Amino acid sequence: MNIKANAHRGYLLKYLLIGLAALAFGAWHLKDGLVTYPALREMADAYELLQGPLDENGKSEIADGELQANWQALAAENEWPEDVPKLNDEIDNLLLYNYFIGAIFTTIGLACLFLGLTTIGKWVELKDGVLSDKRGNSINIKDIVEIDKKRWEKKGLATLTAKSGGETKRMILDDLKFDRASVDEMLLHIEQTIGEDKIINGETEAHYQAIRNQKLAEREAKQAELDQMEEGDA
Repeated sequence: MNIKANAHRGYLLKYLLIGLAALAFGAWHLKDGLVTYPALREMADAYELLQGPLDENGKSEIADGELQANWQALAAENEWPEDVPKLNDEIDNLLLYNYFIGAIFTTIGLACLFLGLTTIGKWVELKDGVLSDKRGNSINIKDIVEIDKKRWEKKGLATLTAKSGGETKRMILDDLKFDRASVDEMLLHIEQTIGEDKIINGETEAHYQAIRNQKLAEREAKQAELDQMEEGDA
């Protein structure tokens, strides 16, 4: 059997789009933390200077009307907004929030972009009994002594362990990152070639394929039944 699985387009697009969106969201918050809110310090300092000392309730000794009149005059002089500005305590909280959110989403965005970009052009191929990938890894499937499917059902990862000449090699088949139908076909052929007794932590691919076929048949039968009901109503 000769079959080649290229990187799955949906996988690439998903991580690239998530990466770009998360990076943009994180960069926006970092911009606010580094530029937008620090720029408000000047107005906050000026307003707090006008307030003077505060009492135990955080109130200024200056009458509110006088304070607002003084601020409006100062704001007009400096071409600032006349509304009461954000004060330093609030700015401190906003800075912490934006640094935190910005750092998290920027990290997520870069990680997703890395996963997507580094997957472009990758492939895995089964040809003449040899499983190989773009990075130059290869194993003869007849040397495989174990197929670990612990992560196969949930994450689409099957770890193949091969031993030859005292050397142990491992390769991972990934039916989420690469074309699923092709990878599933590879794994089915490998299992049938080396024997199902090599499988641990999972069922055979033939078993999973039978379940998928059964679900497909049930969906088709249900759809056929709905189509008949619609034709009857018509």
